[in-house]
Amino acid sequence: MKKTILKAALFFSLAAAFSSTAISCSSSDDDSSENISTIDPSNFKGSIAAGTTVTLDPSKVYTITGRVLVESGANLVIPAGTRITVAEGANYLIVDRGGKLYINGTATSPVVFEGTSHKQGHWGGIVVLGNAPSNRSALGTSTSELGDLTYGGSDNNDNSGVIKYVVIKDSGFKYNPEKEFNGLSLFGVGSGTILSYIYVTDGADDGIECFGGSPNLDHIVVTGVGDDGFDWTEGYKGTANFLYVARKKQYQTATEPGNRGIEADTQDTNPNTTFGNGVSNPTITNATFLGNTGGSESQGMKVRAGSNGQFDNIVLANYTTGLDFETDRTLAWFQGGSYIKNLRFINVATKSKAKNTAGTAVDITSVYSENSAALGAGNGTALPDWAKGWTGLTSFDTTDAMN
Repeated sequence: MKKTILKAALFFSLAAAFSSTAISCSSSDDDSSENISTIDPSNFKGSIAAGTTVTLDPSKVYTITGRVLVESGANLVIPAGTRITVAEGANYLIVDRGGKLYINGTATSPVVFEGTSHKQGHWGGIVVLGNAPSNRSALGTSTSELGDLTYGGSDNNDNSGVIKYVVIKDSGFKYNPEKEFNGLSLFGVGSGTILSYIYVTDGADDGIECFGGSPNLDHIVVTGVGDDGFDWTEGYKGTANFLYVARKKQYQTATEPGNRGIEADTQDTNPNTTFGNGVSNPTITNATFLGNTGGSESQGMKVRAGSNGQFDNIVLANYTTGLDFETDRTLAWFQGGSYIKNLRFINVATKSKAKNTAGTAVDITSVYSENSAALGAGNGTALPDWAKGWTGLTSFDTTDAMN
């Protein structure tokens, strides 16, 4: 992806459902730019300029054909029932620090993002940058690997808008061997942002990843992604309540069959991390993770690189390994308190394993408590009632995750 982008803006009048805005579009990955005066739903790309608002028309189908950037001070409003298709390639929606995205889906009319054809990794994903701290620098800022823009800062309560009742399909485009989009990437997003009822399915790489910040998420469904369901790093401190994350059996023999339910990092293994938010330490409650034995990383929860965390009412089913912990700082945290409670293992070959920073195996059976009646996201291994309908799913269970 290009490192510099030329921006130009023209004010234009939109139909009744639109408000005045300014947009500039880049036609390729070089620095040439193409200015447009109206939004063409079949060729939606460019920059929404600071001080302006675009409200999409839910009666139209929009096709993203490049990068859509919501600049600082700009707003993009996507009403309930809007359908957005995305052309194949590094095409994506990104919100800069200070910009706001309002995805206003409802239970009966969710907003849908999907590829122009259906396959894992067809298009990029949704990327949101906020002003909450990352631990990559003393200033709490860093540069996003997706979009190459600055994110982070010092405002844990930062507000990037609302993402509610949205379905994200076919995401995770890999635009070089080191960089791959997730379904939803949250870079330094603050707790003032509403993130609720989000479904990521049939994507490559991760479903949702938090890079620092303190976003609070609830009612999240992730199925059939090529890597991890829920991933965090860079000092993430937030909450995730009601998560249903599952592999799909149709990908069990694929090159990327799916990896961990959770992959947790702090970004480094230094026990004295003080930058930004410091050590990752989110709270995860009411969650179900369904795996299968495909691939080499069939792990319910991989917690490493110094990450802490607090977990309650968790169901782990059909993984080769349930808990897999690494590094001294991670182990010291979990050995020092009761931070994993009401854990239920179903058809998990190895419930737990761990090793310290030196690579020596450590017994962690004492750091968690089991509860065979734990219901996780609501219905044990079965799709919870709150996930039915708006996701397009009426049922899902272990047989859908594993042959």
